[in-house]
Amino acid sequence: MGRPPCCEKGGVKKGPWTPEEDLVLVSYVQDHGPGNWRAVPTSTGLMRCSKSCRLRWTNYLRPGIKRGNFSDQEEKLIIHLQALLGN
Repeated sequence: MGRPPCCEKGGVKKGPWTPEEDLVLVSYVQDHGPGNWRAVPTSTGLMRCSKSCRLRWTNYLRPGIKRGNFSDQEEKLIIHLQALLGN
């Protein structure tokens, strides 16, 4: 009917990621690319849910992620586009 669960809930680690786990995830994605997230926990030995691995990569570890406040130019562009296009 639907997909089976991505992981067994019993042996899954929750909470903050360690720098060692980040390193394992980054090296796996560099070798295999950012796809097939269901294979990541079994291939790497991480005791994390595949969804957790995907979100960690997407939101924190992916190259090109910009952190911090908007620049003045970016803020003006956002205000202009919102006035032009709406929400």
